Parts: sequence; C-alpha cells; structure tokens
Amino acid sequence: MGNPYDQGLFQHESGPNYFHLLREVLLTYRQMLRQLTAETGLSGAQFEALRELAVAGGRSTVSAMSRELGVDPAAVSRLVAGLVRAGLVERVQDERDGRSQPVVLSEAGHRLMLAFHTEAHKREEALGGLLDSESVETAMQVLRTLREALGRMSRPQSRPRPRNDTVEGGQS
Repeated sequence: MGNPYDQGLFQHESGPNYFHLLREVLLTYRQMLRQLTAETGLSGAQFEALRELAVAGGRSTVSAMSRELGVDPAAVSRLVAGLVRAGLVERVQDERDGRSQPVVLSEAGHRLMLAFHTEAHKREEALGGLLDSESVETAMQVLRTLREALGRMSRPQSRPRPRNDTVEGGQS
C-alpha cells in the first residue's frame, strides 16, 4: 500500500529528496508520539496542552498556551477544564493579580509528563539502535543544513533604500 501520506491530494513521486527525508523524520516521530499519547488515555490536544505546560516549567496562562499552540483561547480553556477534571492541572490564584488564574501542572500531571518523557527516550533509544552511528550523523547533518537554510530564508530580505541624491529645492 505504501505511505498513506502519499495518497489523495498529497500524492507525489518518491525519490532521493531531502525534504522527503525531513517528512519521514516528522512522520516517524509523530507516529511514536501518537502511540505514547494513546497509552496515556489523553487526546492529542490534551497531551499538547500538558506538553506546553511542561515546557513552560509547569505554569502558564491560557493566553500564553493559546499563542504557543496556535489555538483559540476558548478552545484552550475547554482543554484546561477537562484536564482540571482529570486532576492533571490546577487553576491557582495569581499572587500579584487576583483576577488571573494561571494553569499549573498538578502532582499527577507532573508525574504523567515525567513518565511520558522517560518512555519517549526509551523508545527513541530502541529505535536509534536499529541504525548505525554514521547514518544517524549523516541524517543529522542534512537536517541541520536544511534548518539553517530555512532560517536564512525566513529572515526579511534587506532591500536597498532608494537613493535621494537631491538636495533641498530639488537640485542635485
């Protein structure tokens, strides 16, 4: 059957294209994360909210999580409410601003994310053991090169300013 991501609107010729390598890396990592997330019993969206909290040191706001996740604040509020009911996060009173209620990982949420992180590393090591170190280093170098090139491409191109050689009054 081949790769399901090469079907329908996304059908294309496979071949030795570096961006196909990048896509395969992302798809492989995504598959591993989906498997791990499914084992937690959480939805992908709930897991992403917890991951964002963990990356932020265990404390954030709905608006900051919304920006980082690229999701509407109302949707993040609903996710947080579900995670509160599950006992994985808590809303706390902000000492400096009584109106604000930051979201924090609960002890159970903290344990879940640590266990997830540990299991992810075990699986990464197991998968990495299937490859020789030279192949891994070559792939990493290719990906670094592509990331650097993308970084250069995303920077605003400096355009030369139009010269104004005239002095006041329109004379040059």
